[in-house]
Amino acid sequence: MRTILIIDDDVAFMAKLKEQLQEAGYRVLTSNILQSAEHTCVREQPDLVLLEVRTEQGAGWDALPRLAALQPVIVLSKAGLEEDVMRAFAAGATDYVAKPYRTGELLARIQARMLPEAPVLTPPQPKADTEGATQTMSQPTRRRSADEESESVFMSEAEELALLRSTEGTADIRQLTESEEQASFGQRLRAERQRRHLTLVQVENEIKVRMYYLQAIEDEQWSLLPRGPAAVRMMRAYASFFGIDSSAAEAEYRKRYQVDEKSPSFSFTVGNVNTRALRRTPPRWLIIVLAIVLALAIAGGAIYLFDPMFFSRIVGG
Repeated sequence: MRTILIIDDDVAFMAKLKEQLQEAGYRVLTSNILQSAEHTCVREQPDLVLLEVRTEQGAGWDALPRLAALQPVIVLSKAGLEEDVMRAFAAGATDYVAKPYRTGELLARIQARMLPEAPVLTPPQPKADTEGATQTMSQPTRRRSADEESESVFMSEAEELALLRSTEGTADIRQLTESEEQASFGQRLRAERQRRHLTLVQVENEIKVRMYYLQAIEDEQWSLLPRGPAAVRMMRAYASFFGIDSSAAEAEYRKRYQVDEKSPSFSFTVGNVNTRALRRTPPRWLIIVLAIVLALAIAGGAIYLFDPMFFSRIVGG
């Protein structure tokens, strides 16, 4: 199993990323202290390092050249300016991904930039010598040198796009595994999307639901979705795209937010998501007339309260 080391002082983000990488089949190590991370890199020899250069108030920049000398490093950082990207590549980074990132794109970049596995040489079958004894010969495995590996580290843009758009083949007709059947709604959606090598952008173009809503559905962060039936329809559209039953997730959302589809607060149309509230307001002229009448009534009442004979004098005069 390939190993990835994540270095980031945002513990919550690191836990989420670790879960995503484990679901993709990687062994994941984490560290939020740079000195400890460097020792881990030397001891464990991970296949790839994901580094946030802002770790420990920017000390990750100093650690980047040392880590890049040991293993391929992808900088995964909130520092997304052009000069940050150039600085990272100059320091030895293999790739640069700015936060927030698209999960499918990150996984494709990780697969593209990861060093190929060293070939495992199997020992030959034992054979008898002239004296009747058996001898075995084995050749120890070794890691490929940096010069041998440098040629296969980078993947062209055309190859990367081909990886994302690769044909689905016979994967469409397989049965769900036991672990997938027990997974949550969002986990099944993410697993199916990754199995088909689709990014969130590609799914957005297909079902016309914004990418950040799709990400919220995969993470099951219902509070990030618009309130009302629009959220339910988004979940239903995303699930239908992959042929997944969304009834349990819809029921959970309705129970949590009390969705009443008979009087929707949001409209949802094919090709566009419209979250504007449908409110009926009276005409503006009627509001003005009511305001004038109310003001006159309040003024008349105040005058009568302080001088009850005021209106009698006006009428008599």
